Amino acid sequence: MVDRGRISVERRESIYVPKDEKLRVEIIQLHHDTLIAEHRGQWKTVELVTRNYWWPGVTKKVKRYVEGCNQCQRMKNRAEKLAGKLRPNQIPERLWQHILVDFIMKLPMSKGHDSILVICNRFLKMSHFVATTKKNDSRKIGEVV
Repeated sequence: MVDRGRISVERRESIYVPKDEKLRVEIIQLHHDTLIAEHRGQWKTVELVTRNYWWPGVTKKVKRYVEGCNQCQRMKNRAEKLAGKLRPNQIPERLWQHILVDFIMKLPMSKGHDSILVICNRFLKMSHFVATTKKNDSRKIGEVV
């Protein structure tokens, strides 16, 4: 309302934010990432931003920002069923009944080898380490073992 050349605001109006992506992202960050805002999610961030600011598509922009927020995604409550209790592995009854095999790769070249084949016997927890190269295929690895 205009009264005698002065502008008087009866209710609080939102500030229109021009089409400047950096400015819009900064406003969202200030209302989402700060200690006061505490990463409270999409709708709380929309509420905080729209208290003072507005632009077309503000809700969609906030939604995309929150979906891309690493901390929010890690802390998010999931509606998935719990996995259940862990059960111990069965204890092997004899040598080499159950083995674990893995490769350690991308090592510096040493005597023509750049990888290590690790073979572990679960019964005795004994490990064997075999020098190899990453170019070896399964047939060559079978011959080595």
